[in-house]
Amino acid sequence: MNRLRQDLTYAVRTFAKSPGFTATAILVLTIGIGANTAMFTLVNELLLRPLSGRASALVNVHSHDRTRPDSYRLFSYPNYTDIRDRSGVFESLMAHTFTMVALDPADSKQRALAAVVSSNYFETMGIGLAAGRAFTADEERPGARVPVVITSYARWKREGLDPGFLGRTITINADQYTIVGVTPEGFTGTMAMVAADLYLPLGMFDAVVGDRFKNNGRGLADRSNAGLTVSGALKPGLTDAFVATRIDAIGRHIEAAFPAENQNQVLSVSPVARVGGGAAPRTDTALTTLTALLLGLSGVVLVIACLNIANMLLARGSARRKELAVRLALGASRGRVIRQLLTESLALAAAGAALGLVLSQWTTRTLALWLSAALPFNIVSRGAPDTTVLVATMLFAGLGTIAFGLGPALRLSRRDLVVDLKDRSAEGALSRRLLSGRNLMVIGQIALCLASLTAGGIFAKTTVNAANVSPGFSRDRLVVATVDSTLAGLDETRSRVTYGDLLTRVRSMPGVAAASLASSIPFGESQESRRLERVGDGHSPVQARGYRIAGADYFKTLGLPMVRGREFTVAEETSADAPRVAIVDAAFAQQLFGSEDPIGQLVREAGDLEDVAPGARAPEPMEIIGIAPPIREELLDNKPVAHIYVPFGRHHRAAMHVQVQLMPGADAAVAMNLLRRQITAVNNRMPVLALSSMQAFQDRSLELSAVRATAGVFAGLAAFALMLATIGVYGVRSYVVSERTREIGIRMALGATARDVLRLVIGDGLLLAGIGVGIGLPLAVLLSLGLRSVFVDVGGIDYAVLIVATCVLAATALAASAMPARRAAKVEPLTALRTE
Repeated sequence: MNRLRQDLTYAVRTFAKSPGFTATAILVLTIGIGANTAMFTLVNELLLRPLSGRASALVNVHSHDRTRPDSYRLFSYPNYTDIRDRSGVFESLMAHTFTMVALDPADSKQRALAAVVSSNYFETMGIGLAAGRAFTADEERPGARVPVVITSYARWKREGLDPGFLGRTITINADQYTIVGVTPEGFTGTMAMVAADLYLPLGMFDAVVGDRFKNNGRGLADRSNAGLTVSGALKPGLTDAFVATRIDAIGRHIEAAFPAENQNQVLSVSPVARVGGGAAPRTDTALTTLTALLLGLSGVVLVIACLNIANMLLARGSARRKELAVRLALGASRGRVIRQLLTESLALAAAGAALGLVLSQWTTRTLALWLSAALPFNIVSRGAPDTTVLVATMLFAGLGTIAFGLGPALRLSRRDLVVDLKDRSAEGALSRRLLSGRNLMVIGQIALCLASLTAGGIFAKTTVNAANVSPGFSRDRLVVATVDSTLAGLDETRSRVTYGDLLTRVRSMPGVAAASLASSIPFGESQESRRLERVGDGHSPVQARGYRIAGADYFKTLGLPMVRGREFTVAEETSADAPRVAIVDAAFAQQLFGSEDPIGQLVREAGDLEDVAPGARAPEPMEIIGIAPPIREELLDNKPVAHIYVPFGRHHRAAMHVQVQLMPGADAAVAMNLLRRQITAVNNRMPVLALSSMQAFQDRSLELSAVRATAGVFAGLAAFALMLATIGVYGVRSYVVSERTREIGIRMALGATARDVLRLVIGDGLLLAGIGVGIGLPLAVLLSLGLRSVFVDVGGIDYAVLIVATCVLAATALAASAMPARRAAKVEPLTALRTE
């Protein structure tokens, strides 16, 4: 221990004498270790760190049709209570769902993710609230409609943790809710990192959950209204076989007691997945693959950093060769010298790890804050690193010490004492060899950097393309408002009247060229699809990836002329008894009808459609009346997809998007304010869930936000790699110039010009860069193909990105070589000949 203390003391004194080297080495290690710690922190949050309370130990209950094993559905409230009260295997069983709600326009977030939960939700999760109380059984009761809310800790923190926060009211969907509780800090429910901002009791289900998520639009108490996810904590000591038997038995009991709503339904359980949700069992395989890719790319940054430091230590060791030779000559063993050099490396790694830990925490918190501001839900990063992250950081530091310290230590401790004591060595000659160890490390850095730059470039290009891609219509002068009549307590009859009055008002607004409404928006937060078949035809049904309920003048509002046929009329927009009609696009027509004329043909939803709910009306034949222009549905679609449009009259939906096409020169801000007033005028209780230009609506889409976040991570790793590779090339060329000063002086004395010296030094640097690029290109291609296998719509061989990445790397290598080359060109021959 005493010797270790001596070695550390000596290392600190040595570093103090070389502040430039020390600062550069620590900076390189901070970047390398910090990038890996940041990525591991993200992986830890997503995959390793236990979820809130005992969420990691919970199981989800699933229901599917035994005749169609992949046809999973959610649960109705009565079925949930039957399972809760009769199964006998759950210590606690909760029901919950999510919905988007509108907040007060003055709120920093005008939309928020709300979880609608049973009264035992927090008990099942195994947590206590940070303040206030949980919901009561009376507040859970269907139809209770007690306007109380539990908020996230983040919302309370924005209020300065004011003790008077409890009891305040908050506006949700134009209603006042009383705050009765606050979740613990860092609480994310059953998901990793993603958290609701508000929690509402199940008794508010009918008032806040949109009809699209109510399965068939009926109330919470209706057994056919399957809209809840059911999760629970099993009693300790039960075997999987026993649980499966009991769950199957309760499923058969419910089927026998209520056959109309539960025919052929089989119950099962599976562990709660850390991301996503839904009716079907999920695994974390895709998430694991993504995080492995991120760790791999961050590992590339650490490898580049280690190669960089190894080169720096070799260069510094060459300058210390006389010192090391003296120690060996005085009797120090080679092992003693190696230990001293490794101790110095360990000290550097420890400093880099400490600063890297700070950098990683700052990076992850900044990312979480940015995403939380951009998205309608909270991204939770739990602050201080836990033991797992600290151990990982120490491991990165330890591996880095071995990787960059051991090789130089072994090499520098094996010296020619006579040569070293004369302060001369063969380093200068060795450094000029193309495949010297130092040059090989530079080549490796450049090859790995090219792979990182390619990944970052692919995501950067994807982000730019996604932000600029057109859905098939111009977004200029388009305004969209999202509303939901059920949140105002309107039934279908009153909802139809309200929407009819609203469209009449909007279409008569000054500056409005056209207005319509639709159930979804291209590039929006969610899309619907349907499987359809020809009536009286034995051919297989086709999947329309775009299914949209629309009003009259929908395509006129988007500025798109019909290809053939006509749009929906006002009667088809308003009347539930209007003719059964539909509009399709050419892609759909080609898939279902081939070369036949689709207009006048009859189609209907396929009889085995998985999302047809119990109690829902049977699919009805629809006559095709028009061919619509092509539209892209999702952000990363390479081309337009098959669509079918049905009229709002016969396919009423409460949650709709009112879309307005403004006349040229109209002020969009004025139009949006007037549109909000018109919505309030037809019903002052109907909340405006969103109101913006079409461009802004699509710019803040979840898909685009996810692409931007992923691109930011990959671009950050690529920038770190490029920075480290630049430092590596510059450092090696600078050292080579210093080692070859005498040679350069001789060349200049013999007639070489400054331009010749520039060409020599820069040429050597570009040669190394060229070899590195040649090795890196296959790596970049493999990485691009790997991205395609993970992200499906991202990646693949992109020659433009490869060319740009190569040019950037070549330009960087040129710049890194230029400064040492200029210094070499200014060498005075007489001064150089006197060196050594």
